[in-house]
Formats: sequence, C-alpha cells, structure tokens
Amino acid sequence: MPSFYIKAVGVTFENIQRIIRKLNVGDKLRFVLEPTNPYDKYAIKIVTIDGQIIGYVSKDYNQNIFLQISLGVKFDLTISSITGGGFNSSYGVNILVEY
Repeated sequence: MPSFYIKAVGVTFENIQRIIRKLNVGDKLRFVLEPTNPYDKYAIKIVTIDGQIIGYVSKDYNQNIFLQISLGVKFDLTISSITGGGFNSSYGVNILVEY
C-alpha cells in the first residue's frame, strides 16, 4: 500500500499549540482510536509517542483509517513539516503516514 500525507486538524484546541511548538520534523507519532467520541464514532487522535494529543485525523480520511486499524493494519507516522507560527498564525502539523 502506498504512503500518504495528512494534516492534523483541531490543532488550536486546549494546549495543543504549546505541544506542537516543541515538536520537530522527523518526530514519530501514533494514532489512537476514540470510538466513544460523541461527535464522531470514527474519531482518531494523533498523539506523540508519550501520549500528548496534537490533533485529530480529518473526517475526510478517518473512517477508512479507523476501519484499517480495527482490522489490524499498523501505521508509522512521521512529522514531515510544521507549518505556520509567528505573530498571528497557529502552528500546523503535516504527517507522512506509511504502512
């Protein structure tokens, strides 16, 4: 299966911006299923290796990824770029997803 890129969504909630500022290109991340999320039964958190949440998978992709994880597919996630920042701009995280 080919690798693909996603952008973490929900990066402006709570203390996520503070966490993102400490991340680096090349850092590893992981998916955590959140089937009890009241807004989306296919919600997938994106977290650092030590469990700090940095965002979610977009609804454009989460159902497919959720089902694959449920079937035992393992994904490797690596930060490919950190965007934004500066005076009035939030940070964003682009992620390479590999099988």
